[in-house]
Amino acid sequence: MGKASQQTAPGTGVLRAQIGRWRAELWPEAPYSVRYTPDAGVLGFAFDPQTGEHAFGADRRQVFVARAGGLAWVPAGCDVYSASDRGGAYLRIEGLCGPDRPMRELPDRGAEVAAQALRRTLLGGADPLQAEAQILTLAARLAAVNGAAPARPKGWMTPQRLRRIDALIEARLDEPLLVSELAAALDLSPGFFARAFREVTGRSPRAHILARRLNRALEMVRSTPRSLAEIAAACGFASHAHMSAQFRARLGIAPSDLRCAFPARVLPGGAASEARRLRPPALIP
Repeated sequence: MGKASQQTAPGTGVLRAQIGRWRAELWPEAPYSVRYTPDAGVLGFAFDPQTGEHAFGADRRQVFVARAGGLAWVPAGCDVYSASDRGGAYLRIEGLCGPDRPMRELPDRGAEVAAQALRRTLLGGADPLQAEAQILTLAARLAAVNGAAPARPKGWMTPQRLRRIDALIEARLDEPLLVSELAAALDLSPGFFARAFREVTGRSPRAHILARRLNRALEMVRSTPRSLAEIAAACGFASHAHMSAQFRARLGIAPSDLRCAFPARVLPGGAASEARRLRPPALIP
């Protein structure tokens, strides 16, 4: 949480996840009292209305009434005190960059959609790539609400840089890989990198990584006898279920059904696949 951190409640009810360099926390509706100085910027989002007492920096403590659906921001190095007898469901993300002054109760529909999506992702097991995309969306909404115009990336993503990124993705396709790591390889912020990448390729870095994973998995399902769980691991999916969900969502077919489309393939355990006249999906460009 930062230097000189003290916390009482919500205690063990806090769900925490480390997503790359960002730390995400979901706080439940419960009494709390915190005092801390963050080492990096902290973005917050209130799912529920709250009342309590707080202070930022050298300010005196004040009673607050926070509405649901609002963004909040605390810059690095800012002393924070906050307490509530009841609390409320709250999302907290540490490690972002933003304004050099505290901000609170910033209503934004785009931020609300991203925060709700991130909460579902964290509660469902936190697919790192998906969670990262949602965190970056929240960071972009904070910048938009604050009136900061994003830097224009026109012409920055050269063919040489794109080949470098593709090589890095290919080398790490069987392990967790975040967009922020690709950006760091080019000494860029994740937001600028994502805009530059989309300008050239027409899709987000996250969608590109996922497409590469699906292409490799598709080829392995069609050409190897390895189990679907082994293929999922070899292609960087969190699980067999995760890979199957992505196949259905993007290809319209489950990997188990795809495997059955090819005759006389010997599967683990000696079972032969049933031949079916299905047209296999094309590779994702």
